[in-house]
Amino acid sequence: MKMNKLAMLACALVPLAVGCGGTGADDTTTATGADMSMQVFKVVSGTYAVSNLASAGTDTCMQNLDSTNFMTLGVTNDGNGHLSLGSNNVSYLPDPALYSQGTGTFSDSYHVTTHLDAMANATGCMYHLVRDDMVTVTADNTLSVMYKQTQTNHTGTCTVVTTDCTSQYNFTLHM
Repeated sequence: MKMNKLAMLACALVPLAVGCGGTGADDTTTATGADMSMQVFKVVSGTYAVSNLASAGTDTCMQNLDSTNFMTLGVTNDGNGHLSLGSNNVSYLPDPALYSQGTGTFSDSYHVTTHLDAMANATGCMYHLVRDDMVTVTADNTLSVMYKQTQTNHTGTCTVVTTDCTSQYNFTLHM
């Protein structure tokens, strides 16, 4: 009888012990000193210089980005977790509120993916334009960017690119 009471007490207490600890890679809410020392960087809105620009394998959209034609990029941080790259009021986009490189929401203190998905009209050449920028904040006002653009469904008078294409570049933005 005494053994049964101990077994029942142990069974009642086991659920209370699950999730205790907080060290290592478990998912408990206990924070250690190392957890509390995560550095947070600031990202202010403004014009950022482009550096370390490199093709990431393909440029069939013939953007031909280099240090002479892609020197700066606008960064807009609304202070509420949203980051936009590029500029708005771009003539080839259907909505003046859209940013040329898209807008995204921070998934944590360091990462955001900006996204633009729109029908573009570049002087009579219409196409479906998608731009994604995978952004990592690496220091105050410094962003590492992996950029990808796709164009599909070309219609109208397209002369530079007339078929589906993809361009990918990596670069750093810094103020």
